[in-house]
Amino acid sequence: MSYQPIPQSDDDRLNTSSSFPPSHAQHETDPSHRPLRRSVQEEFNRPPPSWWKRLLLIVVLIFMAWFSVWLGRKGMQEQKPTVIYASRYSEEHKYRPAASPVITEYLPGNRIRIRGASIGGVGIADEDIPLTPKQIEARDKKRREEAKNKAREKMGLRVKKRKSLKEKKEEEMVKVRELERRIKGEV
Repeated sequence: MSYQPIPQSDDDRLNTSSSFPPSHAQHETDPSHRPLRRSVQEEFNRPPPSWWKRLLLIVVLIFMAWFSVWLGRKGMQEQKPTVIYASRYSEEHKYRPAASPVITEYLPGNRIRIRGASIGGVGIADEDIPLTPKQIEARDKKRREEAKNKAREKMGLRVKKRKSLKEKKEEEMVKVRELERRIKGEV
């Protein structure tokens, strides 16, 4: 194998018989070399698209990315049904044999009611079952409200009372009776 010296000038390059780099004179004598047609040359020499087309492409790509994320979140929310654990089968069949089946009911609104099973399994107390994030949030909110009320009471301020469900029902019944009396014309 012999090494060829690097040409120092353009004249040296024309005098060498090496095939690389190909010279312009070789293209003219080479029968396999064909010049590109005018239409093909124009394709390679196209001007770049206008600035508003480029901007529109970028905006469309950003919108498509946002839309895909939005659709993904929407699909994740509708994915799992809500499971409701019923404590007993019913009042009439309160005590059933130990080998009784677990009944699964599919309710409207993407909910499932499971009867005869507990969240933790057989023999697990209700206090030992881990809380859901919503239950934890409700428990913490109730604790904060109680702490605020105790602090208000110590400072001598008015304490906000939370009405129990029973009290709310009683108030509602009183309002219903009052409306009935007004309708009948007793008042």
